[in-house]
Amino acid sequence: MAENDEREFIPRAQRLFIDSDLSGGTVVIEERAAHYVGHVLRLKAGDSLVVFNGRGDERAATVASLRRGRAELRLQERVAPMPEPALEITLVQALVKSDAMDSIVQKATELGIRKLSAVKTDFSVIRLDAARAARRLEHWRRIAQSACEQSGRHCPPAIDVFASLAQCLVTLPADALRVVFHPGGNGGLGALPQPVAGVCLLVGPEGGFSAADLRSIAAAGFSGAGLGPRTLRAGTAAVAACALAQSYWGDMR
Repeated sequence: MAENDEREFIPRAQRLFIDSDLSGGTVVIEERAAHYVGHVLRLKAGDSLVVFNGRGDERAATVASLRRGRAELRLQERVAPMPEPALEITLVQALVKSDAMDSIVQKATELGIRKLSAVKTDFSVIRLDAARAARRLEHWRRIAQSACEQSGRHCPPAIDVFASLAQCLVTLPADALRVVFHPGGNGGLGALPQPVAGVCLLVGPEGGFSAADLRSIAAAGFSGAGLGPRTLRAGTAAVAACALAQSYWGDMR
């Protein structure tokens, strides 16, 4: 940029996900969302933001009032949501330790996946009973919503938790290209055909897949692929797999 080429910096509007109808003139938010507006975004009465609900409604808004545990937002003109990526990516991720799983949910959402299925495999270190699985699922959905706020995306991905790999495999889209990443994978995504009905990416836990896991995966029609000569952590592998899929076949080409 030339020395005298001065450009006005226009800050990006703060975005807030609200699981609510946005068709009226105002909306009231409470507790967590109100705290986020006042203490994280540090907005005050009269400040502007964009609110969205993941159902097609996205509106400019201003803070009408804000007090402890409650805020009222005045809804203004509609905003055209960012289109969802044309490539439908389902990430099947073996359960890994909490911090790594949180990061996978966040980064994969930013990279445009449509669905994330967390599964228990033979070598998964994490074990979730029904109550804990429900809590983790709600936690991951909030992370995905926050990732949408940050990235400009409108629709958070669907997230499910499965007690076994076998349970998950039978739910996958029938016509999607299925790819499993593991150190024994042959070649990269460039050697695989262009997906015509989306892609399912399967990434294992810290300890890799067991022989029984790999037999189930092969029987489900997955093609093996590698991620280069280096051994990647499970969280790194998941993010790399999503980025490569978008780079080869999606909106990062």
